[in-house]
Amino acid sequence: MTQRSRDSRRDAARAQQGARRPGWLLPGLGGLVVLVAALVAVALSGAGGGGSSARPTDLPGTSGGASGSSVPATDPVIGGAALPAYADPSNDTAVGQPIPTVAAAGGTIALDGRAKILVFLAHWCSHCQTEVPVVQAWLDAGGLPEDVDLVSVSTAIDPNRPNYPPDAWLAREGWTPPVIVDPTNTVADAFGLAAFPYFVFAHADGTVGARATGELAIADLEAIVDGLKRSR
Repeated sequence: MTQRSRDSRRDAARAQQGARRPGWLLPGLGGLVVLVAALVAVALSGAGGGGSSARPTDLPGTSGGASGSSVPATDPVIGGAALPAYADPSNDTAVGQPIPTVAAAGGTIALDGRAKILVFLAHWCSHCQTEVPVVQAWLDAGGLPEDVDLVSVSTAIDPNRPNYPPDAWLAREGWTPPVIVDPTNTVADAFGLAAFPYFVFAHADGTVGARATGELAIADLEAIVDGLKRSR
């Protein structure tokens, strides 16, 4: 074999090796790109994410800014000291404390010498959906004493959950009490909300007489209101 032939064979072998090289290099590079992209995605999600709280006032998906109402989505103005979180029905430390005051576009909670029933509602809460027509029927029948006010607070608003917007839901139920829209749950926090529906009963002097959660039978509601009136 001549030198020229050996050189030709060597050059051909090198050319074949060069042609085969992308066949194993490109998948490896592709896998590296995918790995880097995945690491970047994990880093970004960790930087921007956060665990959701189990508190009813800050439930997963709570909008925090959407009012779900024709009332402007502005935070109500709250005065006075916040009540402690409602935890022990048998020993509620809020009883006897003055309730906070609230000024909002949809209604007010004032220390005006009148006893009050405050009911906090979440549009997606099945127990609220059951309680609202029961309470409204009681109101329609004249059950609320003339010297007691009933004010509702629409809170924990979530555009991704049932019965949004809440003002449309309440309108369908024929709900007549004033509705304070609580777009960032500040009113709920100030009154120590723990679960839905949530009731706060205040004496005429503005102090807490009782608090309760869950569906209340009308007989229980009337018994609490009678207790408020007798304590004056």
